[in-house]
Order: sequence, then C-alpha cells, then structure tokens
Amino acid sequence: MSETATLRFKWSSPSLVPMQFGVYIRSAETYGKMLELTRAAEELGYYGVFLNDHVHGLPDGREPYLEAWTAMAGIGAQTSRIRLGHITLFNSLRNPAYLAKSATALDVMTGGRYELILGAGWNEPEYLGYDLMEKGRGMPSAGERVTRLKESVEILKGMLNNEVFSYEGRYWVLREAVNIPQPVQRPFRVSVGARQPRLIAVTARYADGINASGNLKNIDRILGQYHAALERLGKSVDDVYISGFAPSVYLMKDDEEYEATLRKWAGRGTDPAEAREHDFIGTPEALVEKWRRAMDKGMKMSVINVRPSSTIEENVEMLARFRDEVASQL
Repeated sequence: MSETATLRFKWSSPSLVPMQFGVYIRSAETYGKMLELTRAAEELGYYGVFLNDHVHGLPDGREPYLEAWTAMAGIGAQTSRIRLGHITLFNSLRNPAYLAKSATALDVMTGGRYELILGAGWNEPEYLGYDLMEKGRGMPSAGERVTRLKESVEILKGMLNNEVFSYEGRYWVLREAVNIPQPVQRPFRVSVGARQPRLIAVTARYADGINASGNLKNIDRILGQYHAALERLGKSVDDVYISGFAPSVYLMKDDEEYEATLRKWAGRGTDPAEAREHDFIGTPEALVEKWRRAMDKGMKMSVINVRPSSTIEENVEMLARFRDEVASQL
C-alpha cells in the first residue's frame, strides 16, 4: 500500500473565484502556430493552454501530430505567465514514477505553471499500433485501465509531495523513488478526466480534482455522480478542483446567426432543442447562462475551443470576443 500520508487540500471556493478559461491549442496544428496562439492567449489573460495527449491524430491518424509532452515543454520555455497542461495525459504512455519526474521538471522550468490532468486511455488503435502494453497485448480492459490510473494517481501524489517515496500496488512497485527537487507548486494538484461511474468514484477518493468534458448534459451527469461520491467520502466541492473541457464552443454574433446555425445543424441530424439546451452554442447572453449552470455544479475552470474560426487570426479574434462578451460577465 502507499506510504503517502492522507492529505486533504482546500482549493478556492467557487463563490470566491470567477470562472476561468483555458485554451485548447491542438487545432493550431504546427508548433509555430501553437506558440502564436499561446502567446495571444497569454496576452488576453487566459488561465492556461492545453494540448491533448495522443501519439497520432484522430480519427485516422494520418495528419501531422506533434508529441504532446515535448511540444508543451517548448511552449512553457517560450512563455512567462500562462499555465500549461494536457487534456488529458494518456496514462498508458508513461511510467507514473517517471511522469512525476517529468511533471516536476516542467513545473520547475516554468516557475510553477504546470496543470496535471490524467486520463485512463481509450483509443485502441494507439495501443495496437505502438504496442503500448508490450508483447502485442493490445488495449487492457476498462477495469485494468481504471486500476492502473488509480495507482498512477497515488504514485504521482506521493512523489510530487515527497522527496523519497515507496509504493506497492498491483502494477507498480517503487523502492525509495527519489524526486529532488520537488515541484514549485505546493501542494501539487493531480486531477483526473473521468466520464464513467467507477472512474468517477476513484477520482473522488484519490485525486484532487476532476475534469468533466462535453456539453452540459454530460457535465450534469458526471458531476452529479462526482458530488454523490464526494458526499459518501465526507468531502465537499470546496475540497476539490472541478474543471471542464468544451471542445466546441460556438459564439454567435446575434440571434439571427444562432438560429441559422441551429437550422444547419438540424439538417445534419442534430436536435435543435437539445443543442439549445445543452450545447455550448449561442449568443454571448446564452453562453453566459450556460456557463453559470456549470459554475453552479462547482466548475472553476474550463478548457475551450471557440468557433467558428479557420485561421490563427480568427481564433484570436474569437478568444478576445469570448473574453469580453462571455467570461467577463461571469
């Protein structure tokens, strides 16, 4: 079992801190454009920039796709204020003890700006194509992936908060693993991206926070289960850090553009009523009300990808509009 002492961290209450937003930068594609978008987000005052952690593109894997850890380390070295993270780290790609060393190095290099959000892994072609589990094993069962993530969280928290740490689990055994220097951030927060009941329960018990992705319907379901799990453990929303990921946020200029977009979506099979109620699409006023619903569930930060935009210049323009017309009203 873990030798880490049980720790209860208090993160800022949602009633005292305004909603913050991070920027998803994978859509910029090249490193130069990612850096350009990051610098613009930094100047606009966004909380952080985030990159998904896959070894090839989705869905077919054929487009250019920079490895996420190296890319984010470069971006961290070329910025000064904005936070950095992955949405989410692919647990099966890295030994968790080595990941703790890497996260520490990036946190030290950037003066305490790294945000760690871990995911269990889900994309079978990556497991098969890169033999991630070795010896042709393929993708482990969902149960094994969740157990591996639970052990990774325990190891990360142990090493990120202790100079020497030992651990004995089902999949990893550490014998006085050394992590010196320690990260700049004290304590160092470890969150988990979770969508399914068992992983949500594991996240509530072992991690410092959760990342809930998708539209408001998904967020309501995920955070409803998360709140119930916290209550069973004697915890509250003030003991954890709740973040989100909205991969498509459509900021409309006015009601006319909003309705025209919903009609277009209806032609592709999307229910306009469902989109109006749950999706992050709408005029600034509509989006403010939708984000307030997420805030009512305890969400304190969300990573966003604001659309429509097809160039870096348009993306920056949309981010500026979102900041001024939506984020500033929360």
